[in-house]
Amino acid sequence: MTATLDTAHMKARLSEVVGRVAYGRERLVVLRRGKPMAALVSVEDLRRLEALDTAENNVRVLAVHPIMRAFGGWAGRDDLDDLVAEIYADRAAATSREVAL
Repeated sequence: MTATLDTAHMKARLSEVVGRVAYGRERLVVLRRGKPMAALVSVEDLRRLEALDTAENNVRVLAVHPIMRAFGGWAGRDDLDDLVAEIYADRAAATSREVAL
């Protein structure tokens, strides 16, 4: 379970809080004026989160067609469908030449 602490409590008892997180395997959300601002997690949890981020990024890169990866600038773009639709709309609206879609 994740506990919450306000910043004043964190400042007053930092050593205790760090010990709770490191050795008690707690996760703490730090509040400022009642609003969540940060989280304090163990190094073990941080490593797991970083591994998940890396795995997620690798999946995103693998999901991109090899030709797109070769040209890098298009890799990882989520708006390609919108871009292609815009290109087709521009071509269809062009009156200076015949377009077969």
